[in-house]
Amino acid sequence: MKKDEKREQIITAAGRVFGRHGFKEARMEKVAREAGMGKSSLYYYFLSKEELFEAVVEREAENLKHEIILATRDVTDPYKKMKLYVIARMKAFRKSINLYTAVKTNYLDHLPFIDKVRAKYDKEELKMVENILKEGVKTNRFKLVNTELATIAIVTAIKGLEYTIAIRESPFNPEQQVEQLLMFLFYGIVKRH
Repeated sequence: MKKDEKREQIITAAGRVFGRHGFKEARMEKVAREAGMGKSSLYYYFLSKEELFEAVVEREAENLKHEIILATRDVTDPYKKMKLYVIARMKAFRKSINLYTAVKTNYLDHLPFIDKVRAKYDKEELKMVENILKEGVKTNRFKLVNTELATIAIVTAIKGLEYTIAIRESPFNPEQQVEQLLMFLFYGIVKRH
């Protein structure tokens, strides 16, 4: 097996181990066993548990981005694109438990790469939503005075709901609830006359 293939196999195995045990409880021996190799061989590819966790989180972030792009790339209507964006994000985030842990928990703050991952993840997400909103303004589908502020508000709202909808066992089904969520985000709660 080539070095890159073995590295990918280790990252996959580590993702399962970190997902089951969390960063704190995951041990390199468990990862090595899951990957079907010896612990000393594992250190040939990754010098530390932190380095391995970083690789797992970066892969999950790339997968999340890829799934969102796939779900929205052929859609021209900005409202439908926003809806598919939210659904794809919630579904993909549910599978990305290690990314969720890295982005949302404070006990990993001592790891130097965590701030970098969070910043990159936030920047990419803001850019995706802003592009959808700008497209909506350009096509006269959305009426916004400040797309930057709207972007921040929408991303913040979605992030606030992701634990309840995407991670925790919840009565909410993203596909069924996203229409109501977007109606609330886009039209608010004020009754129109």
